[in-house]
Amino acid sequence: MSDDSVQPGGVALRDPFYGAPFAEAVRRFWRKYTVFTGRASRAEFWWWWITSFAIGLVLQLVPQVFTPDTPVLENPVGSYLFVLWGLATLIGSLALGARRLHDANLSGFWQFLHVLVGIGSLVLFVMCLLPANPKGTRFDA
Repeated sequence: MSDDSVQPGGVALRDPFYGAPFAEAVRRFWRKYTVFTGRASRAEFWWWWITSFAIGLVLQLVPQVFTPDTPVLENPVGSYLFVLWGLATLIGSLALGARRLHDANLSGFWQFLHVLVGIGSLVLFVMCLLPANPKGTRFDA
């Protein structure tokens, strides 16, 4: 499927989908898994992160049902599943983060702030809350 094909909601895949509904935001994450160019709306970004967080939490907690004597969030099976989920979605999450920063007219390389544990992630959190900036079109392919 080409990037200019119109997706559900009437927005081309290459364009940011402002106000994207949940299902479409998740669908666009998987369709643009390795796309670091272009832009992503706040809705696309946050719907995916809420989804990813929820799935990670479920993967951590479901094995707890089978080993109730293990301290919560310390079940090795849950930890392995959580790490596998993180690895499976790492590239797509970095690509989505870059596109979200582009929409605010910032370079995707700002994601290197994650290296500064705590404060770097907090700064990126705020950056991803920024509204769209029309100058961000410079990142479109």
